[in-house]
Amino acid sequence: MGAKERQFVVDVDGQEVRVPRNRTKSTRNGGVKPEIKEKFLGGCVLRQPLVPLNDRQADYIKAIQTTPFVICLGVWGSSKSFIPATIAADLLVDKKIEKVIIARPNEGKGKTIGLLPGSKDEKLAIWCAPITDTMRKRMGDGHYEAMLANGRIELLNLEAVKGRSWDDTFVIVDEAEDIDPEVAKSLVGRQGTNSFTVVTGDRAQQDLKRNSGLQFLIDVAEYSNLPVSIINFDSWDYCVRSEEAKMWGMAFEKFDKRGDK
Repeated sequence: MGAKERQFVVDVDGQEVRVPRNRTKSTRNGGVKPEIKEKFLGGCVLRQPLVPLNDRQADYIKAIQTTPFVICLGVWGSSKSFIPATIAADLLVDKKIEKVIIARPNEGKGKTIGLLPGSKDEKLAIWCAPITDTMRKRMGDGHYEAMLANGRIELLNLEAVKGRSWDDTFVIVDEAEDIDPEVAKSLVGRQGTNSFTVVTGDRAQQDLKRNSGLQFLIDVAEYSNLPVSIINFDSWDYCVRSEEAKMWGMAFEKFDKRGDK
């Protein structure tokens, strides 16, 4: 008989998490091997409060905490992705939501996702890293891996959005400037009850050579006066990544405007 798929339950940061495993003779009577438990329990971290670094970050955090749908745009290094990823990790660990969905386009300068090797999660991991790296650091390696294996964290293939519905879920749509408007339209229609959606992007970094889903959502929300929070980090003063990142951002902006008189 081959190994049968089973699950074990571990306590991570006060929460029971079910993790798939293969049941074999060595684990049939004794439960889970210590080294397997260690893999998923290791790396748990003490979470520090999320503290805004400027007034616009404070507005962003408050918007996410009080509004079901938030759009955030602006300069790089302003924590557009870091803040929702941190909040989503906390809500998941604290059992205030059932799931986190991370959607990020595979547009850019390299191969398409279909040409990358590996499983779906392995293909999507490279694109979702800006979000998952923050969540992994916030939750700890063990907790993150357990949640991913258990389906509580999902890396979403944007080609498989239609027909989905997300309840009790925190949805992060990152780099939305590179999402096609029709995909953006389908994404926002998936939000169910007790769910939150944060859409982030920077129109200056758009790779798509056509209309941007980010701008499309902003235009529709403003035209219909929807109860959507729109946060704009519209100055390089809001770049907190590093002085070097801010320096280059300001230089590129100045360079791009050199012909404008």
